[in-house]
Amino acid sequence: MIEAELIRLHQPEFNSLLKDDKTPLYIQITKDDYSRVLTIRKKDLDHKHLTGIILGPFPSSSKVVEVLKIARKIFPWCNQAGEQNSNSSKERRACFYYHLKQCPGACVGEISPQDYQQLISSLVTFLQGKKKTVLKQLRQQLKNAATQENFEAAALIRDRIKLIVEVTQQKYQLKPTLVLPSLTNDSHLETLLHFQKILSTYLKLPKSFPLTRIEGYDVSNTSGKLASVSMATFINGQPSSEHYRIFNIKTLDTPNDYQMLQEALLRRQNHPEWDKPNLVVIDGGKGQLRSALRSWQWPGIVISVAKKPDRIIIPTKIERQPKLAIEYQIVPLPSTHPVLRLVAHIRDESHRFSRNQHARRRMKNMFK
Repeated sequence: MIEAELIRLHQPEFNSLLKDDKTPLYIQITKDDYSRVLTIRKKDLDHKHLTGIILGPFPSSSKVVEVLKIARKIFPWCNQAGEQNSNSSKERRACFYYHLKQCPGACVGEISPQDYQQLISSLVTFLQGKKKTVLKQLRQQLKNAATQENFEAAALIRDRIKLIVEVTQQKYQLKPTLVLPSLTNDSHLETLLHFQKILSTYLKLPKSFPLTRIEGYDVSNTSGKLASVSMATFINGQPSSEHYRIFNIKTLDTPNDYQMLQEALLRRQNHPEWDKPNLVVIDGGKGQLRSALRSWQWPGIVISVAKKPDRIIIPTKIERQPKLAIEYQIVPLPSTHPVLRLVAHIRDESHRFSRNQHARRRMKNMFK
């Protein structure tokens, strides 16, 4: 999974993973008294003798093999029983998976076709993603087995329930916030690649979405007086002080950080000659972010970074009519994550720059 994520992140030119000419993979549950579970290719679907349940297609054969390996521990099946149906029980030999306790004993006649088909039915429901339905059925079977004092069967069902809950937990999914191994010598480039990955996950942007210019904004004032809004600019992940700008607020002298921020962003958009940012980072929570989105009309992404603990807030859905409605995604990253470090650096730079300008304005006003 790590390797696949790195391939998607870096797009190596000569990597052949998922680029072969194999047709999609399917799972076939045969129509027998003791059904077999097989994997087939799309070209096999044209065969007239193909019967049973077909699930798929699945683009990754390795993932299908891994899923079936997990599923077999919960719902054991036998692919050898159908071949031995014509033999007597004395001539039958246990299959390899019987010794691993991943075959219910169909190959040696230890399970009836009815009980076996009940297992297969639960397996199909599980593979179709209906976890709740499977758990409901198994809990009812557990209750029935306990009522009939069939404690051996109840223990098997209990273990299956535990396995299903375990393998479907969130920890088995690769999160977009995972810190991948560094494959470049340029730490700034590596950080921007991680940033692109997070934004593309939550905003459905192309993974090549550029982050060459990022601007951070922060408001500094004393009870609304002598307010200043800073614009700290990062080019290719690094601060570029020659592109920093300050907006001295002219329309307000009362405490209103939201309106001050809106004034600064509107004035910023009057200067296309400074180049347009790919990403705007606002210091603050949902209130500051909502205020910024009211006035920002240019293309590009606007996010915010909140404190205690540091976390990124991304607007995943914005509707401006009949009134502004926003859905947010809060991305709590570990403090060591390179993306959080970059965003915190942008916030700290804009905060430092706005405080310095506000202090200069206060000093100048005092000497007046």
